[in-house]
Amino acid sequence: MTAPSTLTTEKRLEQLASILPHKRKIYILPHDYPDPDALASAAAMHLLLDKKFGIHSQIAFNGTVSRAENKELLRRLRYKWVRTSTIVPPSRPACCILVDTAPWSTNITIPSFARPIAVVDHHRHARDHVVKDLYTDIRSGAGATTTIMHEYLKAAGIVPPRWLAAIMAYAISSETLDLSREYEKADVDAYIDLAARADLKIVGKIRHAPLPRSYYALLQEALTNARKYDKVAWSHLSGIEQPEIVAEVADLLLRMDGIRWSFCTANVNDGLFVSLRSCQPGARCSQLLRGVISRKGSSGGHDSMAAGFMDHSSLSDVERSERRQSIVASILGRIFKKTPVDFERIEQLSLPKRS
Repeated sequence: MTAPSTLTTEKRLEQLASILPHKRKIYILPHDYPDPDALASAAAMHLLLDKKFGIHSQIAFNGTVSRAENKELLRRLRYKWVRTSTIVPPSRPACCILVDTAPWSTNITIPSFARPIAVVDHHRHARDHVVKDLYTDIRSGAGATTTIMHEYLKAAGIVPPRWLAAIMAYAISSETLDLSREYEKADVDAYIDLAARADLKIVGKIRHAPLPRSYYALLQEALTNARKYDKVAWSHLSGIEQPEIVAEVADLLLRMDGIRWSFCTANVNDGLFVSLRSCQPGARCSQLLRGVISRKGSSGGHDSMAAGFMDHSSLSDVERSERRQSIVASILGRIFKKTPVDFERIEQLSLPKRS
């Protein structure tokens, strides 16, 4: 059941109500390694199910949260959450609602005992997916899934508590780079409304969360490995446990004067993670990265940002290095499609030295 874009939020709530099991617990699943938008959306959905429909729910996710700001946000979350790996499988399939992701996405691990009944997301997907008895509200134009959830709460007459308003406001700000990247009027309206209600001390605590010493070691490696060619900057991290730092490095490189594209690659466990960013109008990062990775892995994202992953467990160290170099060359080739690039020199193109 796909909610048409022309439907009012009140009608969407009616459709959602029609598929909710009112006497069973529902799990709310954000994507693996959830970011602020995923966590805030999950918390807003928990509040909606409780206050509007009287349904007990629990937030659950696979993976971990490692970025300092995200960990601080999770500490401020007053709703209980669990890791899916710790849940004792129920005797019959449990219903789940996915936020900031979808069942066919590759960034979520859905437990074998869970059956998706609803999806609320703002990511652009490769194709339309119509699943029987699945409520879907996917708005690729929205800057954040949290904005969609804010609309749901507002239509239901639910005022989020100050701590949740703070988390939701921060999530919209984080997802849209302070309303400078892929946002709509609805995102601005939601942010203003939430910020006016928020405990701003919580926003400050999240934004300025203490950083571990390991963060600076990774940042040093990223800057040491950084390369620049014309309007593109990129870097590589040799080995990390969580992928969040990869996107952070890509964002940092994009802020360099004169840079229009940036990306970072990293060896994550037994695979290669890629994060791509652009401030170029019509960049279509998700489409570009999908073409680069193709069937070698999976990817997704938006026009100005995208991420992908490739399994390297069956490759030797030499093959992994060659695969990474091939990915770098392919990204540059697609960016400079009308200008030949000397790929033999790309790894020697270091950042300009300080004068």
